[in-house]
Amino acid sequence: MNARSAASREAATRLLESQYRESLAAVTELMFRVAGIGPGERVLDIGAGGGDTTLIAAERVGRTGRVLATDVSARAMAGLVARLDGRPESVPVAVEAVGAEGLSLPPESFDVALARNSVMYLDDPPRALGNVRTALRRGGRFVASVYGPLAREPFHAIPIAAVRSRHTIGEPYPDYVQAFRVGEQDLQRGLLKAGFRTVTRHVVPTARSFPSLDEAIEALRLSRSLAQLLSILPEGQREDAWLDIAEGFRGHGSAPGLRIPGEQVVLIATT
Repeated sequence: MNARSAASREAATRLLESQYRESLAAVTELMFRVAGIGPGERVLDIGAGGGDTTLIAAERVGRTGRVLATDVSARAMAGLVARLDGRPESVPVAVEAVGAEGLSLPPESFDVALARNSVMYLDDPPRALGNVRTALRRGGRFVASVYGPLAREPFHAIPIAAVRSRHTIGEPYPDYVQAFRVGEQDLQRGLLKAGFRTVTRHVVPTARSFPSLDEAIEALRLSRSLAQLLSILPEGQREDAWLDIAEGFRGHGSAPGLRIPGEQVVLIATT
């Protein structure tokens, strides 16, 4: 790889990360506002991944509180572990590689539970939600986010349609499809069945911005989740699918560049 192509790839990677952060910014802000996390509280972070929500929670609880970051994948939390190791002062965070279905926590040991875009990947939602409910004290809060309807998420809907027009998408579903297996109504029913007393919802408009269509496609060719989706197709059909994706995204172009709208829903359940 020459210097120019290396620089181009680095720029595309930064753009991919930037649009992902943009899509989550308003969701994350609302989640923490309604969670009302304060000093000394105990927070359980479900599907913590890279740890953005974990570290925000740690700042809110301060040294007298604690945060338990959990994820079924230890590899997904490697970045969080590195960030924690790199901090000069100790932070009240513990990390455990376990899925929500496997949680075994003392009853009423947490004040707040968070699950940003993770409940849709649960293998056994009833068991997982039951474990979270058990871990929360009376009056505790569980704040979770899910994607809105696929029709309002063209960033996902357009690539999924490009693949489905050429091939059946079966189980195990790629992440692009799995992300929509649990919607807000599914989650609301599951929360009430698990014993939560009240569930309220907030719809959050989101967006993903790119300087141009060409730069968007260049960046998205580096997306592992999109590559996983396209891998369903025979290799000879993948470039045609990319053409469909580009054409679909073209409809969201404007003078400043490309802005693809989206929608997420934040649910707040109380015990």
